[in-house]
Order: sequence, then C-alpha cells, then structure tokens
Amino acid sequence: MSKQRFGIALTIRVLTLGAAIVLPSQATALDNIRIAYPSTSFTTMPILAARKFGLYQQEGLRAELIFMRPNISVTAVVTGQVEFATVHGSIVRAAAVGMPVKSLMVIADRPAYYLVGRSGTTSVAALKGKSVGIASLGGSVHLMTKDFFTQHNLDTDKQVALIVTGDHNTSIQAIQNGLVDAAVISVPWQTVAEKAGLQKLAYFGDLMRLPMAGLGTSDENIAKKPELLRRAVRATLKGIEFLRDPKNRKETAGIMAEWFKIRPEQAQEAYSQMVEAYPVSGVASEDALEKDLEMARQTGAIKSRVPLSRIVDFQFVREARQELSTKK
Repeated sequence: MSKQRFGIALTIRVLTLGAAIVLPSQATALDNIRIAYPSTSFTTMPILAARKFGLYQQEGLRAELIFMRPNISVTAVVTGQVEFATVHGSIVRAAAVGMPVKSLMVIADRPAYYLVGRSGTTSVAALKGKSVGIASLGGSVHLMTKDFFTQHNLDTDKQVALIVTGDHNTSIQAIQNGLVDAAVISVPWQTVAEKAGLQKLAYFGDLMRLPMAGLGTSDENIAKKPELLRRAVRATLKGIEFLRDPKNRKETAGIMAEWFKIRPEQAQEAYSQMVEAYPVSGVASEDALEKDLEMARQTGAIKSRVPLSRIVDFQFVREARQELSTKK
C-alpha cells in the first residue's frame, strides 16, 4: 500500500449517525456510495436527512459518510477510494489547476456563518485594529472572511488580524478569555454564542452568495458511472427538499440536535437561518462560481482564469431538478 493510500486509510472515520433501516428485500439491491465530509457542519445536513429518511434507498443506494480532511478527500475522489466529496471549494480549486474532478451540484449556496463579538462590541467597524478568530487558514471560510471585511472597508492584512482559533467551542472560549475580540462561527453555533453572552455582529449570508458545499466526483466517474451519479444527485436534492419543507421542521431539528450535539430548542431557533442556505435548484449562479474562483486567484491558489466547464458539471442536477418538478 502506498504512503498516500495508507494516510487516507488512517483518516477514515465512518459516520453512524442516522443510519437508515434497509428493508430485507432491498438488502442485496443497493449500490454502496462513499461520501467524504470535512467537519460537523450545516453543509452535511441534506445528506444526513437523505440517509435517515430513506431517500438514498429510494434510488437504490446505501450512502456511507466518511470523515476526511479536504485535501485528502480530493485525492480520495481521484483514486476512487470515495465516490464523492462535499468540499466544493477544494474540488473546484483542484479542477481549476488540472485535477480530473468536478462539482456535480451545490448543497449550500451561501455562507451560513455569523461574526460574533464580545459583549459591548456593537458593529463590524468597531473591530478595526482588533483580532478575529477563524477555524483555519487557506480554505473557503478564510477567503470569505477576508472578502467580508473588504466589503466593510477593513483590510485583513493591516487593520484586522485573522487568527486561527479552531472550532466553535474553542473560538467562543478564545473570545471569553480575551485572546480574540470576535470570531466567525457557523450556524447553529450562534445560538450557543448568544447563550454565552456574546454579541451577533453580522450574518455573512445576508451579504454573499458563495457555494460552500456540494457533491464533487472524478471525471472518470462522470464518464463511466453516469447513472450512479444521477441517482446520488437526485437523492441529495430530495434531501434539500426535505429540509426546506416546513412540515419536516421537527424531524430536521431532531437531526440537527443529534448531529451538532445541541439542545432541541437551539436547533429549532437555528432552523430557519440554516435551511435558507440550501438551494432548491442544487446549483449556484455563474456570478457566485466566478466569485469563488476570483477569491482563489487572489490567494494564489489559482494562477489564471478558467472556464466554468472545467470545474462544474451540472447536467445531472438539472436533469434531477426537472424530474422532481415534473412529479409534483
């Protein structure tokens, strides 16, 4: 086994949350698909719903969620160790520099992230000369945070210091301990931050349309397994529909409480903000896709402009959207 494959094998952690019941008659008829995800995030929720409520089974699929770091998940897609990865940003940046991968659909088309600050901080402008915590450097959240402050006329190289504070728990603690003045955290953790006495300063989703997650796969799968991809995309699109349907709010809040390890009332409070991030169409606009590439160019991750056809292939999700709309 190569060192790279061995490293990927060590990284895999199979998710058991919400495993759906397979009827005996289906047991031998289901095709297995493996989906790599990078963190406990709102972006995985449509897939969790589709698993828990049998939407993948309806398409003859058994979906296995596997935890992987973004860079490893892209490699795993190329080598065939997983069929899909949800890290849209990593997939499109890899595709832009020539790796044989593409994004098939967008699961979240806006950043469901909050900027929260210590009590007494009343505006984004008040953070001039201050420090802001983020989960990591170089990824989509880092890039969108830089763009967010640029929109507020603050330079993150000179006027605001971005400091890695880790996940929501350690970011909230960093504010409380005076290590940073504010932090960027995703839905639903803003409810936890408020309970801790922190102040919500801004919601990124009000200002930006930026693809945050999707289903990415290899060019080889697109060429050789189009029907499998079509079924997986259709089931995931059904998962988005399930979450967005107000009739399923209680069930969705239940998945949120289990996935995020939060109280049911906190899940209910965060529900409306979260589901807005999931596009009914399963795609992002060309402007949003170009914005994502431009941000990557600004950091040097991509050297030149590339056609969108190199990074996305939305044929499957558009077909699925049409089919689902016709059946209603």
